[in-house]
Amino acid sequence: MKILYTAAHGGFARERVPLGGGAAVFEMLCPAWPDVEPILPGTVTGRELVSYSEMEYAAFCRRFEAESTAAILRYEPNECVVLVNDISEGPDFARLAKAGYRLFTIFHVDVVAYVAAIYGRGWVAPETLVGWHRRMGSFYPDVLQLVFQKQLDCVRHSAACIVPSPEMREVIQRCYGQAVRVEVLPWGTPPATHLSDRSPAEDRITLLTLSRISPEKNQHVLLEALLQWEQQGNVPKLRLRLCGQPAFMQGRAYAEKLKNLAGRLRQVEVEFPGHVTGQAKADQFAEADLYVFPSSHESYGLTLMEAFQAGLPALTLHHAGAKSLMRSEFGRMASADSFLPTLQELVRDRGRLREMGGAAQQFARANPFSATVVRLRNLLLA
Repeated sequence: MKILYTAAHGGFARERVPLGGGAAVFEMLCPAWPDVEPILPGTVTGRELVSYSEMEYAAFCRRFEAESTAAILRYEPNECVVLVNDISEGPDFARLAKAGYRLFTIFHVDVVAYVAAIYGRGWVAPETLVGWHRRMGSFYPDVLQLVFQKQLDCVRHSAACIVPSPEMREVIQRCYGQAVRVEVLPWGTPPATHLSDRSPAEDRITLLTLSRISPEKNQHVLLEALLQWEQQGNVPKLRLRLCGQPAFMQGRAYAEKLKNLAGRLRQVEVEFPGHVTGQAKADQFAEADLYVFPSSHESYGLTLMEAFQAGLPALTLHHAGAKSLMRSEFGRMASADSFLPTLQELVRDRGRLREMGGAAQQFARANPFSATVVRLRNLLLA
């Protein structure tokens, strides 16, 4: 049985562009399965993809929908199973299901919940948005159909929706009903292809963030907390390494906002190393004391698990990924209001940070990505 794997963000690894967790999972899964057949976009580069506007990206979604659907239809339904790495960018779920294909969809992002959290600023629940679409969806423009109708088609026609956290399953079933089959498969810890010995500076505490620069990643929360700390006084010797580069909609404008905030800091040293991969990423983890993950919306947190694997404790905001991964032994979750006092508590005890880092590393090693690969394959081929 062949596994057809559609991935709109797959195949761009050599370009080293910040495409996110979906692309990372694709790059880790494919080598593990000898019978996988990737279905990838053939008319775009990764650098173009991360620079698209909302309307340009919507057009790309429709192109890849048509391309991937046509590619799948070349196979007989009884000789393959289809794994979909996307929702808005996914194939024509209804058409393929009607033709007899078994579809399994990975929710790297619950698109409706993302819209509710980021564009709706959390003022409207995802299930409320789904209800509005049921009543008025026929009037929605195509860019909104890619959010609401595509996700509805996905849950209706997928044999199972695969999510990395229990919180995501709860949201999906609130939106679409308990009858929707949702399988929780946490990704675990990515394989460590590059390693560096722990070597944090002795004369300062180094904070590290590592993600694309985009509004939902919320790096401004950390910078604003540090500005507030400087106003209060008694700031220890701190260095912040804010790794990543602008990507997707609003990324460039947000990067300028971050640089302006960083320019106002007088006591905390801020560095922008850019997008780091491979050995450079391993070195960043090795030289840090605390990993800071201030995203407002995360389905999981592969870089969080990488930080744990490198022996770093973490500070996060509350989101689905953090709730499924964080433990008091190796980190703290905070609200926007409690972020600064929680950061202050953590960095005042460097010895405690080292102990927490050891506990984080044990947790990461006990939850390898390889175990999830086996569970996912068993689910697809059952």
